[in-house]
Amino acid sequence: MDVQLPSIAPILAAAYAPCPAFSGACSSMRWAPSEGHVPRGFCGANGDPKQVKLVLVVAEPGDPHRLESHPASPPMATLESTHGYAYRCFRDGKDQFHRNVRRILDLCLPGMTFDEQMQVAFITESVLCSAKSEGAAVPTVVARECRKRHIDHQLDAFPNATIVALGKKAAKRLAGRSGVITAFAAAPPGCNFAGAEDSWRTAAKEVLDRAV
Repeated sequence: MDVQLPSIAPILAAAYAPCPAFSGACSSMRWAPSEGHVPRGFCGANGDPKQVKLVLVVAEPGDPHRLESHPASPPMATLESTHGYAYRCFRDGKDQFHRNVRRILDLCLPGMTFDEQMQVAFITESVLCSAKSEGAAVPTVVARECRKRHIDHQLDAFPNATIVALGKKAAKRLAGRSGVITAFAAAPPGCNFAGAEDSWRTAAKEVLDRAV
């Protein structure tokens, strides 16, 4: 089955020109489509952006999976490849991170199938590109550049959504944005700390309370 592109596809496709920041503030980040290194990790928002109730923001992509590869151009083909890949990973629970995000989605949007959740939820990264190595520090200048060029435009597209930042890195990168709920990360090691599940439940309760 073909995976439907997000309703904000034109906003997302701007990262695949490729992003001009690769030659400036983000020169330390990786652009290697054949090896899976492109802006990626987002999926959902398959319906009207005004109907999106929830946006989950995580840190940045880990290393691509083995054999993961994406076309370098045109931008829409790169978007179709990366979004479709992310969608299937979350849908199928490819690894612990994807399974934890599914758990959080089920807490925040109970009683819905994954495809139904993807009509009213959006998942994105606070930095869209891979660091020099998985888990390595991302320079502050990169996080600021990515937020200015991409992340704020994504979040602004969903005026009725509650934003949940998963993990300290995502929360720090969204500093100054009003109404953001914070919770433990969905990826290791944060997801394995005591209190992670409780933080997800607390965040979900606030999401549900705001929807009333």
